[in-house]
Amino acid sequence: MSFAITLAIATGSGGSAEPQEDFTLYAAAQLVVLNVGVQDIHGANIKGLRAEHFKVFEDGQLQSIKQFSVEERPVTVGILVDASASMRTKQSEVARAALAFMGASHPDDEMFVIHFNDRAFSGLPSHLNFTNDPEQLKSALLARRAEGRTALYDALILGAAHLAKGKWENKALLLISDGGDNNSDHKLGEAIDTIQNSGATVYAVNIFEPHDPEHKPRVLRRLSRMSGGEIFTPRGIGELDSICVRIAQDIRSSYTIAYTPPRPDQYSKSRKLKVVVTTPGSTKTVVRTRTAYTLNR
Repeated sequence: MSFAITLAIATGSGGSAEPQEDFTLYAAAQLVVLNVGVQDIHGANIKGLRAEHFKVFEDGQLQSIKQFSVEERPVTVGILVDASASMRTKQSEVARAALAFMGASHPDDEMFVIHFNDRAFSGLPSHLNFTNDPEQLKSALLARRAEGRTALYDALILGAAHLAKGKWENKALLLISDGGDNNSDHKLGEAIDTIQNSGATVYAVNIFEPHDPEHKPRVLRRLSRMSGGEIFTPRGIGELDSICVRIAQDIRSSYTIAYTPPRPDQYSKSRKLKVVVTTPGSTKTVVRTRTAYTLNR
């Protein structure tokens, strides 16, 4: 039996952060599936944990973990790159950082590139939906000269549609932008709805010119939080490489937990989630996961 799980995303210590916006995840079984990132207070991913280190609570009630996985799984990833005039001097650095992201990613990941300026368009040739070849990715990233205005919302919708063509269950978008939009045919609300329905996790890199009136970090923050990702703001263009490598490592380091929801016949009722992690040696942790969901028919 298939159903949709509407989940809210938050970030916080011990999984106790306040819920953010709802996110819709479609599952093909009667299981609530959670991707859980566990980091120490310095941001380093904590590996080697086992199922007994995790406790999952739904509406305050402890749940029995049915499935637990620490295995890395390939991901379908879209790299969405602002190619407007404001990015002209940064294009080569962005391409280099995206290649660093690929180098740190799972070797079986399938990737594609979406550029956006006056419109959104694919960076790969029309006959090629995905690649894990560095030279093909480099060519895709440098396919167009940075110029024109910014159609971010159109790029998000195009990227979400392309993710659906991928073969891997896990989906992610790496978005490099200042969050501004001044030329899309679609509205922000449409883009948000599309991302929600795609099941993609958005990792946003907030890159901008000082005093740029088009800079809208709240848009990037909203997209990343509602989808379970993160937003990163480099202090300078030289930090792009390390940030993209960090994002690839975060994607590869998450734990997968699944449990059977109680009262599976009670739809459209919001259910609160909390994941508590107890590490060996009682290391303080930051737990990133979904914090609420609604069962939909």
